[in-house]
Amino acid sequence: MSQPSRPVWIKESPIDEFPEPDVRFYIYFLELDFDFDQQLAAIRRLLQRNRENDQSLAKAIYEAGEEARRLKGISQERAVDDHICLIQASVYQDAAHSMAAAGMLAPFLETIFTECFRGIGNKWASEAIPALQHARWQGVQEIQWNCHNFIKKGHLLDDLVRGILQLADAIGFRSQLPTDIDQVLSALFAYRNKMFHCGFEWPLDERRKFKQQIVERKWPVAWFSSATSGSEPWVFYLTDEFIDHCLETADKVLTAFGQFIRNELWPKGSRSQR
Repeated sequence: MSQPSRPVWIKESPIDEFPEPDVRFYIYFLELDFDFDQQLAAIRRLLQRNRENDQSLAKAIYEAGEEARRLKGISQERAVDDHICLIQASVYQDAAHSMAAAGMLAPFLETIFTECFRGIGNKWASEAIPALQHARWQGVQEIQWNCHNFIKKGHLLDDLVRGILQLADAIGFRSQLPTDIDQVLSALFAYRNKMFHCGFEWPLDERRKFKQQIVERKWPVAWFSSATSGSEPWVFYLTDEFIDHCLETADKVLTAFGQFIRNELWPKGSRSQR
């Protein structure tokens, strides 16, 4: 009996010609407790809806201003009041949307580092730790792979940003992260903390401190904007530019972890299991 002909969709191609999976696929080998792709997609959707709402309010403010200029007498006075109310509402809506952005982006980035470092420690600790001595490896494993911990001269400090950078240095991962990762995390976490502890309208001394902190830490001026009251800052906002940069940073960090696992950990782990 003759053999049936091969379906046209089956190609005569060796297995190594199949497309390489997206590099971020390798992160799933860490068996994480969160779905980073779905979380990031949800964050992007909400940010987009908020921007559309901001655009609608900006249009309403413009139209109210035009109406106030067109009218006369008592009608104009009422229209001016409506225009002012819309402007005031925009101050608080922008603050709410900025707080929402910080409230999603900061914990998302924190979770990426926390879960990925913990996963690497649980699955590939021996492959990830270089032979070189490092202060990071002076503690027990639970401390070593917890990026909330920063180890300095044998003392354990609670410092998330420095802990992330120290752990990245200790496993030879720092060079694969975005070059401004220190500034991004420091600025985002500092703003998140202020908003979540003080709300939209911070005490005056906190506003002054944050304004000075932007200068002292040399954070890009385009990352924050503010409404003012007299000559003082009133409400601080994350700019769309900084929000987009945080999203881009999250993408780059995920890609960096995927590449690190594929290029550094996966080959070593495969050899050790032979």
